[in-house]
Amino acid sequence: MLRVLHIISDTNIGGAGRHLLTFLEHYDRARLAVWVLCPPASLLLAPCAEAGVETLTSRYLAGDRSFSGRGIAGLTRELRAVVKKYRIDIVHTHASFSGRLAAKAAGVRRIVYTKHRMDWEAPRGLLKKQALALLNNFTYHRVIAVSQAVKGDLLHSGVPEDRIALIYNGIDVKRFREQARRGAPDPRLKNGKKRRIVGIVGRLEPEKGHRFFLEAAAAILKQRKDVFFIVVGTGSLAGELAGLARHLGISEHVLFTGYQDNIAAFIAMMDVLVIPSLTEAFGIVMLEAMCLAKPCVASAVGGLVEIAGGDGRTALLIPPGDAAAIAAKVNFLLERPDLIKAMGLRAVREVEEKFTAEKMTGKTTKLYYELLKS
Repeated sequence: MLRVLHIISDTNIGGAGRHLLTFLEHYDRARLAVWVLCPPASLLLAPCAEAGVETLTSRYLAGDRSFSGRGIAGLTRELRAVVKKYRIDIVHTHASFSGRLAAKAAGVRRIVYTKHRMDWEAPRGLLKKQALALLNNFTYHRVIAVSQAVKGDLLHSGVPEDRIALIYNGIDVKRFREQARRGAPDPRLKNGKKRRIVGIVGRLEPEKGHRFFLEAAAAILKQRKDVFFIVVGTGSLAGELAGLARHLGISEHVLFTGYQDNIAAFIAMMDVLVIPSLTEAFGIVMLEAMCLAKPCVASAVGGLVEIAGGDGRTALLIPPGDAAAIAAKVNFLLERPDLIKAMGLRAVREVEEKFTAEKMTGKTTKLYYELLKS
């Protein structure tokens, strides 16, 4: 049995956290023993415990940052003790450059790194290039790309192809559907009038494109009054986005839910899910909407294009940062229930064939065993 420690620096539960939780709920206990190391304030602590996985914390992990030089010595010291106590074979980091450096210094046998994000731009300057070279050649033995787009990003940055493993994210389709069925809707959404619901789910951060969602909402409301908009998630832009909704005069038509444990219940209420990301390595929420047969309007960036399988197949694609295009596509879908149904059926088949939790965990476990043999 292999003994694996996952390191994640996130305090919020974004795509990387949800990816990790899916893995923890589905890995083969007969083949792997697993622990998690995260910051003390992480929202991942409770769900990791619910998954039956012992979770450790370190105050030296850079919360929501991949690297902090000030905590490296302390993190290395703590990690060395953890590796010795639990006889760790593999450290698997989710971003967390600090975690990889500490694992290397602690003498871990094999280090795996999952890249959950696209690079905003190619590294510039000697210092950045040197840091990238260090990252490529020193801190891990294999990097997992969660999409072809991420793999291309890695190749462009100089990572050798034989060090990259393409493993798509997956979801627990059955469980997500069960959550959607038993989830209680937010009481603030109850309304005697029949309304169409258009939503967005994700961290309230600049790269997720919430601004364009709200601008599109304002444009849609000028044409039709039967639509209500929900924003599910929390993040650094919460106050700014609420202010933008007021400025656009749409506050009465938009609900900011904050952080929610049961995302499935909210997606189940939606007629259309919008994913207006400016950059997106994969897009787990798109899979979740697809498994509930919900059509998506998504930016044509990164892994979203791969999941969609082409414009109009399981989603309508729009240029990133284009609020007018979002509004036009949403209106187009809301006026065509037959198209919504057809796209939804294709989406369900796509998820069940390619993007399940079982496929993801099986391929990751296989990678662990291959690494230790090499």
